[in-house]
Amino acid sequence: MASNYEKMAASARGLFLEKDQAGMIERWALKHDEDYLYVHYLSEPMRINRRTGVVEALGSYRPKDYVNETMALFDLLTLAETRPHASGRWASVSVLGGIIGAGHDRTLSNEPTAMKFSGKPDALKAACERLNGMPLGRADVGYDIPVFEDFHIWFQFWEADDEFPANIKYLFDENALRYMHYETLWYVMNSLAERLDHYVNGGGQA
Repeated sequence: MASNYEKMAASARGLFLEKDQAGMIERWALKHDEDYLYVHYLSEPMRINRRTGVVEALGSYRPKDYVNETMALFDLLTLAETRPHASGRWASVSVLGGIIGAGHDRTLSNEPTAMKFSGKPDALKAACERLNGMPLGRADVGYDIPVFEDFHIWFQFWEADDEFPANIKYLFDENALRYMHYETLWYVMNSLAERLDHYVNGGGQA
């Protein structure tokens, strides 16, 4: 039986197919042919079937169910009628979400994913660099990682110590909501966390 998330992805595929694909191609200068649109998401090649909306990875990494990728890519490709641009200024998820986002930083920092990277800073750095991340300070491991075109995410990881557990923080450009809805940021964060976990703890092979 399909999960609620899988049902949401199926619905998103249907909505995507109703959109103007020619507009997407022009707006984002997408490579394409009769059957597929080609994109890079988190620096990894993917394609979207133009008739079914199915998203498929073309690199070594294969997402478990493509829900995060489907939801994030379709929002990125369809939300804005004109191509948005990044401001170059970072903001936390809580700030971007306003009242809705209040407290989200704390929720994220306590997520179990952080424990998966504890004691593995070198492997985590290598995983970030595998995704074309550029080192950015203010954390034990901090990287500016491209998500899609000029839309990036700042991944920050702090190692556990005697007083605090390992924690993670994600920051986006101040103009993030011109690229996607606030709720969709979670799909991007989940996509990144899954990839990093895979490359740190799964041997780096699909």
